[in-house]
Amino acid sequence: MSPALLKAIEESRFSLIVFSENYASSRWCLDELVKILQCKERKQQIVLPIFHKVDPSHVRNQTKSYGDAFAEHNCRYKDNMEKVLKWRNALREAANLSGHIFKDGEYEATFINDIVEGILIQLMNRTYWNVAKFPVGIQSCIQGVEKLLDVGGKGRHMVGIWGTSGIGKTTIAKAVYNAIAHKFEGSRFLVDVRENSTPHNEGLIQLQETLLHEILGAKRLKIVSADKGMNVIQKQLSHKRILLILGWSWLVW
Repeated sequence: MSPALLKAIEESRFSLIVFSENYASSRWCLDELVKILQCKERKQQIVLPIFHKVDPSHVRNQTKSYGDAFAEHNCRYKDNMEKVLKWRNALREAANLSGHIFKDGEYEATFINDIVEGILIQLMNRTYWNVAKFPVGIQSCIQGVEKLLDVGGKGRHMVGIWGTSGIGKTTIAKAVYNAIAHKFEGSRFLVDVRENSTPHNEGLIQLQETLLHEILGAKRLKIVSADKGMNVIQKQLSHKRILLILGWSWLVW
């Protein structure tokens, strides 16, 4: 791959992978796929697979045309089977991601328009928090928190990140937010909650107003008391899948 292409992949927020019938025949496409998934893991990029007249199971298990392509790769790269294994693992990982399936009989223009609209919504609604480029062990922490949150489930979960000052609690919280915020209907990271909760609840009221405004995307609501604010939040957000991270002085919830 050219340096320009590598740079483009690394600097992207979204990566769309179009799996066609002959996709696996191209080693260039497979190398790009490996790079894209590396960036997904290290930089929490969003990867969206698109299956164009291809069943995801064929991509995942390398069957049908994908099986034929890998039969050739096995012969061509018999002295470098590690590369072939990386391609197989990348296809399996990508096929397990949530994506779009285009089938015969659908209108391509409508299909493409729906994908573009979905991406634009995520771009407009999502804020990326700055995290060190290659923090040691961050990916395992993200996976651990995501598992505890049961992101794909239907229940409500609260996870606390506890530890002494300076060990990276906020860094982990930011990385988790970057990685999973797009999976929710609304998301918000409120920092310095304790410091902003000023006497007489004025700061708490401002936090409540900010939360409602940023998640609902509507005109800023006027909250007259913290107690009323709790009722409004419960009423407005109880039926939505929300990711809320609160930054406290010594604790991040």
